[in-house]
Amino acid sequence: MDQPETILVVEDDSGLQELIRVRLEQEGYHVIQTISGLEAIKIIRQQRPDLVILDIMLPDLDGLTVCQKVREFASLPILMLTARTMPEDIITGLNQGADDYVIKPFNYDELLARIRALLRRVPATNRPLTVGNNLISIDQRKREVRVRGELVDLTPTEYQLLLVLAEHAGEVVTHEQLLRAVWGSEPMRDNDYLKVYIWHLRRKIEIDPRQPQLLLTEWGVGYRMEP
Repeated sequence: MDQPETILVVEDDSGLQELIRVRLEQEGYHVIQTISGLEAIKIIRQQRPDLVILDIMLPDLDGLTVCQKVREFASLPILMLTARTMPEDIITGLNQGADDYVIKPFNYDELLARIRALLRRVPATNRPLTVGNNLISIDQRKREVRVRGELVDLTPTEYQLLLVLAEHAGEVVTHEQLLRAVWGSEPMRDNDYLKVYIWHLRRKIEIDPRQPQLLLTEWGVGYRMEP
């Protein structure tokens, strides 16, 4: 029997935390809970959950700082859950390494859908997928990415974004196609949201991310990966 996926819920509202726990356990997930940002970092280091639901306003260390520190050693999916609604707050969260952002109050079915999207597994293939004049190799079985022979650590969202572009190498993939492929059938996201991840991805695969040679912009339309 397969082990249930483990989700860490970092939320200082005890009532909301309990409601989330109940819904997640009803869906078959194993849930770990904490109200502390510092404790969350410790849990992630020691127990390696499959996904983290992270509030921004915490009593000790804010969620943005927690996210930044976690990204120094782990690439597990992080879903920000917060009452902050300003665009600059969302962009800050993404820049700190979050994979998705859900605003309170929220619909539990939507939350579960976003969790499933972040946890979905990429089907394995028998051989690595190579793009960018063979400079990028993607081993879907191991979920490993090598750029110029060197292993590159990508977050789950960065990996999924790269995979979609690689599968359509040489073709223009529109903003809408990327948003739907990575964030679900009806993503409540915009092109600015996507740009943040393209920038992070370029920093990891390009020699000079400001003058990309592998992941190219098709202005006003989308992006294209060199075949």
